[in-house]
Amino acid sequence: MTNVFNSMPNTSRIGIPLAQVSESFLKASEGWWRKRKDGKLSKASMILRAIAMNQGIKTDEIRNLADACSNPAHSIRDINKKLMNKGLLIVRMDPVGVAPNECCHHWFLVEAPIETVKVQMSSNDPLY
Repeated sequence: MTNVFNSMPNTSRIGIPLAQVSESFLKASEGWWRKRKDGKLSKASMILRAIAMNQGIKTDEIRNLADACSNPAHSIRDINKKLMNKGLLIVRMDPVGVAPNECCHHWFLVEAPIETVKVQMSSNDPLY
């Protein structure tokens, strides 16, 4: 008999409802960031899609789904600036019963009050 330990936190600890976004919203959000040189989606849009489609995804899994993104946590901070204007937010939950480790955090897309957040855009960001 194997002992399988689930470190997934209970989503009721978040305190606000999880967001369910449509495929059309994810398609529209791809335009928020410029595509990469080879025509692939930006890593930010791949991170957003990974979290929206897999609530509770771990940081390491995000790296794999977002084309080896080196620092998903930093990208998520920038993604949240654009999401807050839409009434959404990505939150991080610590795993349950394991030592703190950046690789094991769980990420959730949640509904949040709409906030107007000034996004300091770089010169190569499209204006949407």
